[in-house]
Amino acid sequence: MGSMVIRNIPDDVLESFKARARAEGKSAEQMARDVIAREAGMTPQEAWATIDAIRADSKPVDLDTALRIMEEARAERDGTDDDR
Repeated sequence: MGSMVIRNIPDDVLESFKARARAEGKSAEQMARDVIAREAGMTPQEAWATIDAIRADSKPVDLDTALRIMEEARAERDGTDDDR
C-alpha cells in the first residue's frame, strides 16, 4: 500500500478534522483514508458513461414486464408469493 504525507495544513483545519474523526469514532488517519477513497471513486460523468454503456447493451423492458417484476419481488419480500 502507498503512503502520503500532507504538509502545511492550517492548524484550525487539522483540529476540526481530528474532532470530526473523534466524533465518528475514527482516527484522523482512517478518516483521511475514507475521504481519499471516496474522492478517488468514479466522477459523476464516469458513472453516467457506465450507465449509458449498460443501457446501450441492454434490451428494453416494457412497462407491463417491469410492473410484473416489481409485484413479484414485493410478494416474495412480504411472504405473499403464491408459490409458497
